[in-house]
Amino acid sequence: MVWDEVIQLPQKKLNLVLIGEIVIDTIIHKDSLKTSKFIGGSPFNICKNLTRLKIKNHFFGAVGNDKCGREVLKQIEKLGIQASINLIDQKTSSVTVDQTISSPLPVFHRSADTHIPLSMSLIEHTANAKLLHFTYWPLSGEPSRQTILSLLDEANANNTLVGFDPNYHPLLDDDQQSGLKLIKDLIHRVDIIKPSLDDSIRIFGEKTVEEYLDTYEGLGAKLIFMTLGKDGLVARYKGETLRMPTMAKVVVDATGAGDAFWSGLYAGILKGKTIRESIVLGLTASSYKMKSIGSEFDVSEFQKHLEG
Repeated sequence: MVWDEVIQLPQKKLNLVLIGEIVIDTIIHKDSLKTSKFIGGSPFNICKNLTRLKIKNHFFGAVGNDKCGREVLKQIEKLGIQASINLIDQKTSSVTVDQTISSPLPVFHRSADTHIPLSMSLIEHTANAKLLHFTYWPLSGEPSRQTILSLLDEANANNTLVGFDPNYHPLLDDDQQSGLKLIKDLIHRVDIIKPSLDDSIRIFGEKTVEEYLDTYEGLGAKLIFMTLGKDGLVARYKGETLRMPTMAKVVVDATGAGDAFWSGLYAGILKGKTIRESIVLGLTASSYKMKSIGSEFDVSEFQKHLEG
C-alpha cells in the first residue's frame, strides 16, 4: 500500500525552511463580543509549533518597524525561534475576522508581509534543507513572489522537497487574477500540497471532491491532502485515494487548524513515520488545536503520539 510508504528525505543538516507571512490575527468573538489578538500567519504558526516540538526549522518573513512588529520579534526571541526577519518602515500586516457577522469574511490589511527579499542566507538555507514550505501569500506580491520562484529553482536543483499551502483568496489577488494563474502553473513543481475544500472552490470553482483530486493530480501534484472540515480529509498519492475522518471531538476555535495539521504531518515525515502515520499525526494535532482559542495546541500531549 502506498500509504505505508515512508517519504524519502535527502540527507541534509536542516529539517525545514518556511517562508511567508507573519500577520496579527484579530478575532471578534460571536458569543462574548470580546476581541482577541494573536501573532499568526500560516508558516509562522507551523514554525512555532515545530519549534515547541523541538524540531529544527528556520523561518523567513517580514514585519513592520512598529509596535506589532516589535512584539513579533519579542515572541521570536522568547520562544527561541530560528528566524530571519526583514524589518521595514511599513505597518505589520493584519487580518480581522468578525464572527458576529453571519458568514464572516476576513478583512486583510497588508503591507510588510510581501517584502521578503532573496538573500544568500535564504538560498543557502533552502539548499541545505530537507523541506521547503511556503503558502500563496508570498506569491501575491513583490518582491516575495520572485523570491519564491527563485527558491523553487534552488529546491529543485538541490533535491529539497517542497510543501505548498495554496491558501488562495481572491481579495489577495489582482484584477488580472495573476496569483490564481500562478498557483496552477506551480503545482507540478511541488511535492506536497494541502488545499482545503474552500481553497479548492476558490481556485477551480464548484466540483466534486473526486474531481478536485483529479484536477490537482492532472496538474502534476504528487502527494495531495485535501481537508474537508468536519468531514475529515481525503488524500491522493500515486493514483490511490485515502479518506480519513476528523479526530476533533470539541471545536472551540478552528483558527490555525490547518497549520496544526501541517505541523503534525511534517513532524511525522521528519521522524520517519509512514505517510498514513503522518496523516494521523496531522489530524491529531489539528484536533488538539481546535480545543482552544488561538493557533497553538498542547504539544506535550501531542508529543506522546509522536513518540509512540
